[in-house]
Amino acid sequence: MISVWQELDHASIFKAIEGTIGAKLNNILRHRNSYINRVYELEHSGIKERLIAKFYRPGRWTKEMILEEHRFLNELNEKDIPAIAPLPYDNTTLHSLNNIYYALFPKIGGRAVDEFNQESWENIGRHLARIHTIGSLHKDSLRITWRPAVATKHHLDLLHKTEFILPDFRKSFNDTAEMFIKKADPLFNNVEMFLIHGDCHKGNLIHRPNEGIWIIDFDDICVGPPVQDLWMLLPGKVDDHAEELGWFLKGYHTFREFDQKTLKLIPALRGMRIIHFVSWLAVQSNDPHFHNHFPDTGTPRYWNETIKELQNILYGEL
Repeated sequence: MISVWQELDHASIFKAIEGTIGAKLNNILRHRNSYINRVYELEHSGIKERLIAKFYRPGRWTKEMILEEHRFLNELNEKDIPAIAPLPYDNTTLHSLNNIYYALFPKIGGRAVDEFNQESWENIGRHLARIHTIGSLHKDSLRITWRPAVATKHHLDLLHKTEFILPDFRKSFNDTAEMFIKKADPLFNNVEMFLIHGDCHKGNLIHRPNEGIWIIDFDDICVGPPVQDLWMLLPGKVDDHAEELGWFLKGYHTFREFDQKTLKLIPALRGMRIIHFVSWLAVQSNDPHFHNHFPDTGTPRYWNETIKELQNILYGEL
């Protein structure tokens, strides 16, 4: 399957998508920035509208998991919450080419969000609160549950199936990760969890004139605590950014209450992301161009710094 993924070519993409939409495309095929998936911008010949085609990396999500994402996006749209929902063709939003799933989306323009001011933080707060209001209706999901004993254990198990960790660092990393799971997971007891974005950071925000900030890329929706969709947006530790947090909460509270006690989960969530990213790197490390994108990954220095960062959280912040 991976060889088919690497060999995905322009001719087969044009043929598949023209068959899906039942119309011709202009000779435009622009690669959009994405490492996990293959994302392309195309143009409908007849009406000169641009489409975004997203080809989902094989093995990362099942058909049912992708369709759950699509249903969630459509549900957000039905409630007038800004979200880019997939376009339906032949009564479905998911199609396949050589057993590779793909979906088509309208192109929605916008600029990257580099700096947040008070208005931005309040806007993000309102937007996430509305998303979470819909997400709170979905506590059962095919998606992973974002707590250490489930998600982090899964990522560690995936890592153990590879030879990614250098032998000299294997015991230290594994011992630290196991202790992290044991110590961090009880913090998630009795915390409300439901369907959330799961990967909410600046790279997944765009600003549209007269519309404000949109959150994009719902690939990694999961069942988790709402604070997971906040902490990666903060420029540093919570205690150092009380003003930004206050602005966010002002916007959030317009539509929904935010349990501020869950801010104590942020160090654990940071630790979870470290292990998640290491696991992700291990799975992707066999890709032909992996080391062009991540040249320092897997070196002794990388493992020293990664283990030290995780230990600092384990022994200093939890």
